[in-house]
Amino acid sequence: MSNSRRSFTKCMLAVSAGVVAAPLAIAGPAGAATNGAEAASKTTIKVVASGLKNPRDVTALADGSLLVAESGEGLPGCPVGQVCVGKTGAVYKVKGSWQGRVVTGLTSFGPGAAPGAAIQALGPASVLPDPNGGYLVLNSGGFNSDGRAALGPEAKTLGTLMRTRDGSIVADYVDHETRLNPDGREPYSNPWKVLRSGSSYLATDAGANTVLRTAGGTTSTEFVLPTNENDRDGVPTGIARAADGTTYVAGLGVYAGQSRIYKVGANGPELWVTGLTNVVDLAVAPNGDLIALTYTPGYLEDPPQPSKVLKIDTTTKAVTEIPTGDRLIMGTGLDVNRDGQVLIVNNARGTSGELLSLTY
Repeated sequence: MSNSRRSFTKCMLAVSAGVVAAPLAIAGPAGAATNGAEAASKTTIKVVASGLKNPRDVTALADGSLLVAESGEGLPGCPVGQVCVGKTGAVYKVKGSWQGRVVTGLTSFGPGAAPGAAIQALGPASVLPDPNGGYLVLNSGGFNSDGRAALGPEAKTLGTLMRTRDGSIVADYVDHETRLNPDGREPYSNPWKVLRSGSSYLATDAGANTVLRTAGGTTSTEFVLPTNENDRDGVPTGIARAADGTTYVAGLGVYAGQSRIYKVGANGPELWVTGLTNVVDLAVAPNGDLIALTYTPGYLEDPPQPSKVLKIDTTTKAVTEIPTGDRLIMGTGLDVNRDGQVLIVNNARGTSGELLSLTY
């Protein structure tokens, strides 16, 4: 049995390298000729927010606001060598010149940290506005029902999609995986991203190798992501939908060159782009390009190698790297706003996380 999905959860709790907080402009490759002259393209990266606690994903809203899911810092004071559950997860919002946490006290868990070590945690992984008020928060996990129960009653929202306005559970992905185990492997759930799909919600479960649909209080398996070479788990991560309704799903693949992007058709996921490495999130730009974020090209290396941002032409499937000057370390989430700016969650391990904007 492949252990890639367990490796993914463990790697997400690895100590992150430090980052440089200053904005920078990066000279990119030569652009297309204009009036007979070569135009140099430039990428500008700016810090939108800093001091984020184990941030995981960003959602760009139609009004220009941004939402960040913070997994928090577990239980402050948790003894080294133990895993503790706390209430330090949050939803962070940026709206114009104002920014701050609009929801706090969400469930967060992680190991106790030695003095001076980065505090690592899992908890809120993705966030959407709730049409009925408040927010819908997808919580990560890394276990089955027994493993969650062993953490105590405060862990009941881990591995679920929940409403912040009343704490109710919209979908329990850990329960779904434990009872049904759609991929037939060891039951193991770790929800990663959530996407609104009409009146329902699609979620990727990187631990269960599934994409799940929740509608009317019922969760069903949309499809199981195919395995890769040598029967390794596909590990679904990013999910995005284009204006024409096309849905794209990324498979982490873990090892170099094994990450894939699938285009979801009437018959399920169809292999679309291959040969990528560690794609953790996807978003669709206003011009129709698919933007992909890689976690690190050296998944099992420590310290991690820089994350990368890729632009994929959805007509030709041509993949182009957007230059970032190795500025990104442990990027875990991205979205594209109405103006075409790419928003990236950076340095996502520890309590010095950032939200960056990238203009290219």
